[in-house]
Amino acid sequence: MSEQKPEEQKIEVDIQSPFGPRIAIAKLPMHIVDNLNKFCDSLVEQKQEEKAKIDKSPNLVGHVTEELFCDMNHEGCHELGGILSGICKSMHNTYSEMKGIHEEAPPESINILDSWFVRSYDGDYNPCHIHTNCQYSCILYLKVPDSISDKNFRNAKETYTTEGYIDFIYGSNAVNTSSNFTRQPIVGDLYVFPAHLMHVAYPFFGEGERRSFSANIILEYPQQMSFNEADTEQKVDESVNG
Repeated sequence: MSEQKPEEQKIEVDIQSPFGPRIAIAKLPMHIVDNLNKFCDSLVEQKQEEKAKIDKSPNLVGHVTEELFCDMNHEGCHELGGILSGICKSMHNTYSEMKGIHEEAPPESINILDSWFVRSYDGDYNPCHIHTNCQYSCILYLKVPDSISDKNFRNAKETYTTEGYIDFIYGSNAVNTSSNFTRQPIVGDLYVFPAHLMHVAYPFFGEGERRSFSANIILEYPQQMSFNEADTEQKVDESVNG
């Protein structure tokens, strides 16, 4: 008498990523890229004494040709501002759902603290750094030279170089984990990430400009007292008055 095999049961597996920061990646339409490039070009064409007032590149640890701070109220930035606000809200909601904090109040407002264009050429780079005094940062690629290509990334496995790429760094290498998230700059690609996340822009070598837009973003939350704080305050009042 042959043994009957138990019926195969379908086992549902949910693979989650409960640890570490999350990065939002979006592909923006070319008209937004074009508007930002026109805005950047207008800053580049300013007289040297005027441009020097907004160029922060001399203050950097690394080396980029120009880092031009810009006003998000400019018409070339309006649409991007709305997109960044929507992405930051989504990232807040995703985190709240993951942690089961459904009662957490959403941010009252999302404000861009500062914004700037980075113009990099042959040999330019920005070493490992974080952004401070904000919750989120972003980078949007506006121009990418031909010398930065997928070929460089494929060769990186042998040479350990990723010319012109961006690297996000977090944690340490271990089983089934990776401490690096390396991405090839592509025009129109937008990355929104926690400001405390270490990242580096590697140098590239060749002709052309690598141009990007970045911003630091603040989420303003309502000033609310939690239940535990309110309960503690009430008990203190009762002990004093009693």
